[in-house]
Amino acid sequence: MSVSEEAVGHEGPLYRFDERERMIPVDPERLAARLAKAQPVDFAGYRQTGIETMLLGRYDDALDLLDRALELVDTEERRITVWINLGDVYRYRGDAATAETLYRRAVEHARAAAPDVLSYAVQHLGKALAEQNELTEAHALLREALDLRTAEGDPELIESTRVALESLPALPIPLPPKVAALLGDEPTWSDEHEGMSGGVALVNETYWVKRGPKATAEHERLNWLRERGIRLPEIAVFDGDVLVLADAGASSLAARSEAGSGATSVGAIMGELLRTLHGLPIDECPFDGRLDVVLAQARRHVIEGLVDGEDFDPDNQEFTPEGVLARLLAERPDHEDLVVAHGDFTPPNVLEGSILLDVGALGVADRYRDLALAVRDLRDDFGEDEVAVFFAAYGLTDPDPVRLEYYRLLDELF
Repeated sequence: MSVSEEAVGHEGPLYRFDERERMIPVDPERLAARLAKAQPVDFAGYRQTGIETMLLGRYDDALDLLDRALELVDTEERRITVWINLGDVYRYRGDAATAETLYRRAVEHARAAAPDVLSYAVQHLGKALAEQNELTEAHALLREALDLRTAEGDPELIESTRVALESLPALPIPLPPKVAALLGDEPTWSDEHEGMSGGVALVNETYWVKRGPKATAEHERLNWLRERGIRLPEIAVFDGDVLVLADAGASSLAARSEAGSGATSVGAIMGELLRTLHGLPIDECPFDGRLDVVLAQARRHVIEGLVDGEDFDPDNQEFTPEGVLARLLAERPDHEDLVVAHGDFTPPNVLEGSILLDVGALGVADRYRDLALAVRDLRDDFGEDEVAVFFAAYGLTDPDPVRLEYYRLLDELF
């Protein structure tokens, strides 16, 4: 069974391709009625229901179903096709980086072990790169897909690739109107700068631009925090799923050559800022970062192969992502000391002047989710003395080493 032919019901095709070569439902009401009756029990059922759920834009549900299908795979070919389907879900919801990761893995494995699905893998990767304006590589991949399909001799598949090639100039996703107007006709994009992680680009040496669901989440949290007096970058514009932040004109605390090189030490700045953040009323915070939510996200990352075990801290290198997840579930604390937590509170995410960055993971969570990461980075980059300064500024005299270790371990899966 092919990558896409599952989405065909007894009453005819369930989807068609739009002008951007994305699948959309032919009859959304009929599809919704069909899904209401669905009761998947095996690999094929979970995968088909996941694909159909994606067509209706129910992306979280689609990921849950496809993750279950991935757990039930029994051949390399099936595993690759689910990676492609998962890539589609992430691409359709706007997470281009995760989609590309999944598509590239599908291509790599198909080249090595599953030539029957290689044309699907390279075509999906080609279209995804075209959407990001990587037209040279996209064209090469789509040409490869056409050659493969010509050799296979399936007229329908050959035509779908030919249409994708002809559509190539129109596939890149344009910037929303307000963003395009702000950045100008020929913006200068740079990915060589401090703060390269987090899917952010420096544009015109003036603005920081993020795109996708993480940018939307950050925009919501920036607005909520700004009303509560936390210092943040200024929002230049938000349109569609694109967030543009004005450059704050300050370097991050991570850029200091040593902890005490400024008027106030790194540990003191971070401790004072975190004490202020954790002092916000949790009953006013609409964002949830509790363990139920975060462990479910961690499980998804592990199932989908999105965790790089080689990037684990040195003392966790012996563990696989699956092993880390098992430890987290077995050693889960019996209660959570809830605060409004940042979710990635490290020196790179605090600018001079106590300006807080990258708040997309902010939510109600155990205070040790922030404390653990702050301590890890302060110890590694600035030394043990600065950890003591941090805790003194934060106001914690007897930190719990077990909780510090647990939440540091949790971060390995993000």
